Amino acid sequence: MDVSDAYLKLREQILSFNNPESDLERTGGLNLINTTNLSFFDQSQKSELFRLKAIFLASLRRTSKSNQAYCHSVQICPTHSKSWVSWGGLCSSLGTLTERQAEQMALKSGSSEKSKEAQAASAKKVAQYLAQAMGCYMEAVQINSDDQSRIHLPKCLWMLTKDGSSPGVLCQTLENRGTQLPPWVWLPWIPQLLTGLCRVEGRAIKAILSCLVKAYPQAVYYSLRAFYLERRDVERAKGVPSSGQHMASVAHAEEMMSTLRRSHASLWSSLEAILEELIVKFRPSYEEELLATISALLERAESHAEKQCLSDNEQLEDEDAMVASWSKTLSRIAAKFFQTPDPSSGSQRRDERAKKTAEFKKKYKLDFENDFKVDAAGNVDGLADASEKARFSLEEYITKLQLWKRRLEAQVACTPNSLPLIESSPSLAMFAGDVPDLWPGACDTKYANSSTIRHPSEEGGNGHNQSSTSSSAAIARRAAHTAAAAAAAAAAKEGIGGEYGGGSASIEIPGQYCPNSCSSADTKPSPELHSKLMRFKPHVDVLRRNDQLVRRVGMVGSDGRTYNFLLQFAIPYWTRTDERTAQTHYVIDKFLKKNITSARNHLSVQPSAAIPVAQRLRMTLDVDARVALDDVLRTNLGRKHTEVSAIPAAFLKQVSEGFKDKIGPEMPQEEKKRMEKEVRLEAFHAICNSGIESCMLRNHIQSVLDGPEPFFHFRRAVAGQLAANSLLQYIFAVAERTPQRFVILQNNGRVLSPDFRVSYTTQGFIDSLEMPFRMTPNVESLIGQSYLEGRFIKGIAMIAFAIVEHRDEFDPILRLLMRDDILAWYSKSQARVDSKTQDLERQLVERVTKNVATLQSRIAECAPNQKKTSKDPVDSRVQDLCFTAADPDKLCMMPTNYHAWL
Repeated sequence: MDVSDAYLKLREQILSFNNPESDLERTGGLNLINTTNLSFFDQSQKSELFRLKAIFLASLRRTSKSNQAYCHSVQICPTHSKSWVSWGGLCSSLGTLTERQAEQMALKSGSSEKSKEAQAASAKKVAQYLAQAMGCYMEAVQINSDDQSRIHLPKCLWMLTKDGSSPGVLCQTLENRGTQLPPWVWLPWIPQLLTGLCRVEGRAIKAILSCLVKAYPQAVYYSLRAFYLERRDVERAKGVPSSGQHMASVAHAEEMMSTLRRSHASLWSSLEAILEELIVKFRPSYEEELLATISALLERAESHAEKQCLSDNEQLEDEDAMVASWSKTLSRIAAKFFQTPDPSSGSQRRDERAKKTAEFKKKYKLDFENDFKVDAAGNVDGLADASEKARFSLEEYITKLQLWKRRLEAQVACTPNSLPLIESSPSLAMFAGDVPDLWPGACDTKYANSSTIRHPSEEGGNGHNQSSTSSSAAIARRAAHTAAAAAAAAAAKEGIGGEYGGGSASIEIPGQYCPNSCSSADTKPSPELHSKLMRFKPHVDVLRRNDQLVRRVGMVGSDGRTYNFLLQFAIPYWTRTDERTAQTHYVIDKFLKKNITSARNHLSVQPSAAIPVAQRLRMTLDVDARVALDDVLRTNLGRKHTEVSAIPAAFLKQVSEGFKDKIGPEMPQEEKKRMEKEVRLEAFHAICNSGIESCMLRNHIQSVLDGPEPFFHFRRAVAGQLAANSLLQYIFAVAERTPQRFVILQNNGRVLSPDFRVSYTTQGFIDSLEMPFRMTPNVESLIGQSYLEGRFIKGIAMIAFAIVEHRDEFDPILRLLMRDDILAWYSKSQARVDSKTQDLERQLVERVTKNVATLQSRIAECAPNQKKTSKDPVDSRVQDLCFTAADPDKLCMMPTNYHAWL
């Protein structure tokens, strides 16, 4: 038998003894390794056998000998990355065990001086274990930058939380070892690296980001710029310290922006000019901003009115308090839009924006103040006395808000659907880019660590493995290599000061680096293959999204495609949430590709690019083939000359009349709830039977596709995509899945996830929603009963199982994502300086741990449980969730903006 075959047979035989439930079998596997003659195997095979020996020793709780076996393994073959990864896992588990033992000792001994000294010693020991684990993981990445090694980088970032309130051994290890890794391995975790600048590890993070800025400037530029502007605004709002020094995060970000300016001067200048034009020239009009504000306030008012159907004294008092609060909100709106600025301020210059401001105030100011009894100075008439009742009732406020919404919509509707770019921004209309060369390394910067051009002998490893052994072929290969190397050397000297290659100054279409894009070959990015910006489309599209008008700018790439980006004004929390959503989809897609069952069923989730431009402006990739459930509803009702708002109004009217007829003031509370459900269910069925067809979405898709065969493939694709989307809705308690946020692509069945935000309770824990995901009649009809049972339900179970298989790798990723998300959730109303952010993070550590445990338990309960003793099917939990989501008794209790009948 060949040595390699004998080795594979032996390895499989050893692994068959790795039964976690039997110490006897694992001891037998260890004995098999000890009795094996290793003289026939090469170094990598010997190293692998010693790694297996260490794994068996660790499972038998003989950690000291396991550590020695790992040491022997890496001594025999220092380039065996699996040994480094497994050794890092052992050190990490020892650190976790030591931390648990210290916590138990602290509970027993109390808060004495000796106990504090013991805790400090244990914390130091934990940090040392984790520093060793971090070193092992990074050594594995440096040796072999594959998925199995890179997946542990988030764990290294999470370990930094164990360094305490000051930089320690973990920060030092990250700074020393992290900068030695190829910069591209950090690309998926740029958002976490940027938030790390606000913490004690900011210096170590800055060193890593500096390497990224130099090697892949366009992958970091947008996020870094938005982060810098956001933190700078926070610093200015809180006041600069008396010493004149910046906050640590602002200083680090400013230094990296300076590094980018110096290293890539031409690229930075071009990007800044483009973003400045996008920010200034495509700002929405005052009418659009006021319409968005009025629409948000009206939605809150209608939601509150829906809850006030059962009239009692407590709810009437609550209504008065809410109306008073909305009155104060309206006074702030009047101050924001209609307040007269200081005549001495520089904003009084007579430019085009100032003229539009004056016209807007002249047209709307008096009417707004008279209708809502407010003035631009921020005072509210009739609310000076706290005990005085609100001037308007809730119904009157809703009526006035609806009138203003219709008035503004009529004005905004006059905006043309397309605007000439030459009129909006002449500089963007005249922009013209160059197509760089496509040879390997043409767009690499001078700071790229590894060479992209290899000698032919390195690729084959052996001369006999080449496709041709003739001398002429070898001479041709050497000549080609010499020519390519000469061209690369010449390109490295091009540009200002020779600081970047000839193609690195070409502007790329945003969103081509992970995690915004995900491909099967997830390796080192090749900027020379990325689409470059050639020019902008000559017209700017004006689209209606979520009751707002948004501008869509088209970028023509060097690959001939047109990439359309929506310019959306949103708070920073929304943009950061979209970035974390893209990271979640990126990681889960990796797990699905590694799992044989999900890969065979072609299950995948694709991230959506969200590019931050400024603090409150982002670009999101938009596709012409997208269709939202709300668009289909508007088109269908437009044929009947019916407004969308008429359906919720009819539902609430029928519910209100039913309450008056069937519910009395002295009825018990439980009886009230039962009758409320009956009334709402009756109104729900009346809406479904009157004008809302359950096959509306299906008919629309069939009219777009060519025939039954494309529709068959579309159904299969959308069922798998919706399975992944629905599972994530349930896991992360994503609410507000309104028709505007149910978006699919008509050409391939991909389901998008706009505004995918986690729902928290008031205490900061992940909420538990009654509706796990959206499965309304139209969605159910689109999938069809056969695909609902045969692909949708099974798809959820397969995706959950694929994630459970990588539970250990997913846990630190979830901790990073949930930590940043809950910090942003607490800080979205008022941003905090670095020191306050660190204090808040220490307070939220336990909540992050509980939230991650909640997420892991929800994933596990959806995965097939083959050890169940009951007779229920293995996917019974998924079937229960699907039944709940489609249950009319649950749907009728949803808010009216959910459009449960759709």
